[in-house]
Amino acid sequence: MFAEMKYRLGGLLVLLVGAVVGWSAIWQPLHQAQLGADTVAWMPRIVVLLAVCVVFGLYFLVTGNRYPYRDAERSTLTTAGWILFAITAAAGLGGFFWMDMTLKSLGYN
Repeated sequence: MFAEMKYRLGGLLVLLVGAVVGWSAIWQPLHQAQLGADTVAWMPRIVVLLAVCVVFGLYFLVTGNRYPYRDAERSTLTTAGWILFAITAAAGLGGFFWMDMTLKSLGYN
């Protein structure tokens, strides 16, 4: 019971980190772009970090690692791990293209 609670609190912490990263690396550049700043700086790698934080934070918060994502003995991913990896990759790729298209639509290259 305590181990499950640790995973859930860890998931909440990861979501909190993701919120801070999202605020500073995604929201602030978008806000500057909407206000018409001359240049807007954003780091595309941060979108992948944000995707990892959201996917794994929600996973741990909801499941408490009831379905392990890795096999520690063989150092491989389980089926749940591969599904989380696929969701993270899709979210990271989608977030990158969304941010890129949004900034381009506002006139930034």
